Amino acid sequence: LLCVIAVRSCCCCNPLAGQVLPMTSPLISSSASRLLIRHYRLATVTATKKKHHRCTSNNAQNNKISLPEQHSLSNGTLRHKLRTGQPTLGVVTGFHNDTDHVETLGLLGYDFLWADAEHSTANASTVANLILAAERRGLPTLVRIGYGYQNVIGHSQKFLVAGAQGIILPQCESADDVHKIVDAVKFPPIGRRGLAGERWNSWGLSGQNNGGGDVTLADCVRTSNDNSIVGVVVESRRGIEALDEILSVEHIDFVFVAPTDLSADMGLHGQIRHPDVVDMVDKAGQTIRAAGVSSGMLALNGDDYVKYRQLGFQVMVGVAHTMFAEGARSLKSRAEDYESSGGE
Repeated sequence: LLCVIAVRSCCCCNPLAGQVLPMTSPLISSSASRLLIRHYRLATVTATKKKHHRCTSNNAQNNKISLPEQHSLSNGTLRHKLRTGQPTLGVVTGFHNDTDHVETLGLLGYDFLWADAEHSTANASTVANLILAAERRGLPTLVRIGYGYQNVIGHSQKFLVAGAQGIILPQCESADDVHKIVDAVKFPPIGRRGLAGERWNSWGLSGQNNGGGDVTLADCVRTSNDNSIVGVVVESRRGIEALDEILSVEHIDFVFVAPTDLSADMGLHGQIRHPDVVDMVDKAGQTIRAAGVSSGMLALNGDDYVKYRQLGFQVMVGVAHTMFAEGARSLKSRAEDYESSGGE
């Protein structure tokens, strides 16, 4: 509402004219942004028709909407790290109704947010709020979709429309699974993703002005295909056995080995540090990296991070709920120790 009220008179007299109003601002929803743009254009046309209206601002020479702030998809840093095997650290979160922790992770310098739509009640609308918060702090978001959807493309599309930079497919067990997610994430001629004005391309407004040069929708598509991310999760013995065919598919950026489901598949439910589980995870990682693809693994604490980095895993992922629980447990334990010792 404040944004719409602020867009008055003409672009040169607008009090926001000298400020950046990114389309990804958490204050602006998709519908609100369209309303803002419509009011902006109407106010500009009305003001310029006034007979005695004068303006000395440089903005009077250019009525184009300024879009200097770009979506994280325009930045290829994360995909470059993944494609070159550099270490990255992300956090998986199912706290889909809280955005403060997302911004905090961005401020702390994590490489990406893993928004979980599989092991949570999150949907595209709630994930969209996480993405807005992440974008505010320069944090790319990858979304793990739920397993079992017959229409992978249609299901993934909702999260891509919300602004996700990439999609993570769980329970990957075949090359066909990978082809489906590549089709969902990439535009033709690589995949089959549908094209429209959406958050990642500033609703088609990028072509009006992009900080000094026009950018066409075709340019946006090329950038998206260059920088969007395809990740898959192998979490069963069948998936690990199919790694060679999975890794034969082009455009796959990383393969994450999920130890919890793998332990269950091995009859060792939840024993993610069991020697047999660790051995299978290690061998899977070696196969993945031998194919020139980054391998990913869970890091529930600092020791996990060090252990699996030493084994060669590059994409390390912590868990927001574990971080919260461990912090809460540590404080409560210390408090109880102090009180039980009589304040010593």
